[in-house]
Amino acid sequence: MAAKISLARLPLIAAVVILGVATICAAAVRFTERLPVNPWEAATAVEAMRFNAGLPLYESGHATHMYGPLSTVLLAGIFRVTGFNLLAARILSSILAFALAIFLATIFCRDKLRGYWLLGLLLFLGINFRTNLMFLSAQPDCLAILVAIGGLYFWATAKSYADVAISIPLFLGAVLLKQTTAAFALIPIVHILMWKRPLRAREIALSMLPLMSILLGLIAVRLFWPHVFSAIITIPASIKVYYTRSVGMLVYLLVTFPIFAIALIAAFSSPQPRRDSERWIYSGLAVLVPASIWMVCKSGGSYNSLLFAYLAMVALFVTQLDAIANWLASLSIQRSLAATSALALVILLSFFVQFGQTGSLLFTRCGDDKYNTAVAIARRLGGSVISPQDPTIAYRANGYFGRALYFELDAHPVDGNWPSRLPNAIEEEVEHADYVIEVRTHVPTAVLNHALVEAKFHPKSVAELEGSAYTLWAKARD
Repeated sequence: MAAKISLARLPLIAAVVILGVATICAAAVRFTERLPVNPWEAATAVEAMRFNAGLPLYESGHATHMYGPLSTVLLAGIFRVTGFNLLAARILSSILAFALAIFLATIFCRDKLRGYWLLGLLLFLGINFRTNLMFLSAQPDCLAILVAIGGLYFWATAKSYADVAISIPLFLGAVLLKQTTAAFALIPIVHILMWKRPLRAREIALSMLPLMSILLGLIAVRLFWPHVFSAIITIPASIKVYYTRSVGMLVYLLVTFPIFAIALIAAFSSPQPRRDSERWIYSGLAVLVPASIWMVCKSGGSYNSLLFAYLAMVALFVTQLDAIANWLASLSIQRSLAATSALALVILLSFFVQFGQTGSLLFTRCGDDKYNTAVAIARRLGGSVISPQDPTIAYRANGYFGRALYFELDAHPVDGNWPSRLPNAIEEEVEHADYVIEVRTHVPTAVLNHALVEAKFHPKSVAELEGSAYTLWAKARD
């Protein structure tokens, strides 16, 4: 019997090993990359250095990122310790993302065997390959979700008002890191509506406390820090949502993540009553799947927006591991081996269906190996050089806190999309500059090239930058 079980488990073990090795390899690449992996990472880092220099981030005429303000404070704190080190920021953010996976695996596998915990951990980490490598990014998404789930955990397991008092600031703190985590504050309300019978007005009112606390917090931000409110609420709300894409995105989500279908089959085939953890997961699915689809359908939305949904879907699968294992054990050796092989393939398909795109993104950088050369040239040219696509260049060269092109485009949408012309603030910066270092990235910005031509800039041949992602533009002399 033991030999039968061991043989049947081999395909599943192989799938888990592949998932683990892929995670380690991806981390090794990202943890050795010193360049910004995308333009937003570079621009966010310079905003943190502005904060450390005592300069205002939220002011009229200056565009900053659309994350919550606490994300800048966190990044600034890292740079105070490590200096201006993007790699250190990325590694620390990734450690917190891994902590999210560990926390979730511990919650849903605490009453299971140790092997289930490891499997659960790797499944949660595998979401990284479906969300544009979000677990290996300096972006605050995973930390915000960790804080939000911490708030939800204290709320769901509350045995006293002290637990509730702990959960409320966690919900609010998560929103101040990443605004969309406000969705987690809806889960207590949905949980009451789905599972509590009879419905009581007191319980419904109490379940609304996390959401109301967030609303009150945002009202306070609106009253005392209106520029912050504009950056984190007003501007994101102006981005266009393409609702016609929602059905197709839902189909894509369900078809390309088949372990969720297996989890549903296992859950509804079980004669056991719903456990409390399962009920909370169903409540989370009811909120987080629509929220993710709404986010990914926004202009500029990408697969990282599906992170909420994937976390809830994997959580349901993890809770059904016992039922799946018992069913596999009830089969003959041949059928068990075939079923386990199919399950292993489903797991690999679920996490690696976008492997080509993810692999390409893993090696994408904002710039290339000539980065230090570009910085040296900017230093040689002096304070009249700007680098809107990667403001770290001008900052490292001359301590100049330049405007970030991508933030400016994000902050000045036209009909919910990027404008066709440079916003006034960055247009003025270009006008007063003598040199511009352009950076070719995977997110093209033809609008900058058009503006440079209009401002009488021309590409200047520099031998040291030949064949690189960097182009030096010089203003024509009258």
